[in-house]
Amino acid sequence: MHQRQYIYYQSPTEAAAPQPVGRPKTVDQAYLDRLRELVTHSPKSFGYGFKRWTAYWLRQHLLAEFQVTVSERHINRLLRQMGLSTRQRIQVQQGQPTYRHKIEISDLSQVQS
Repeated sequence: MHQRQYIYYQSPTEAAAPQPVGRPKTVDQAYLDRLRELVTHSPKSFGYGFKRWTAYWLRQHLLAEFQVTVSERHINRLLRQMGLSTRQRIQVQQGQPTYRHKIEISDLSQVQS
């Protein structure tokens, strides 16, 4: 039986600039810098009526500025990579912990072991 042979030629520009593998990134360094800046300031200084940032509001604010849609989960992942954390705040009343449904953002480097 006859076997086919295929020869592929690469143009010089394709060989010089390798293409990145995978999905293109939507978050760039400017986005990360702005996220860090937002977290280090109160939401009230940006015109919001609440004291603490949540992943939802960080997402909404950055969406308005950068027109980049990112999930709340990814916002939390980015904060974690920067050494920041979102955690549920616990209050103890009458010996029993009660959980509030707000997220607190704090710097992990300042938390003492």
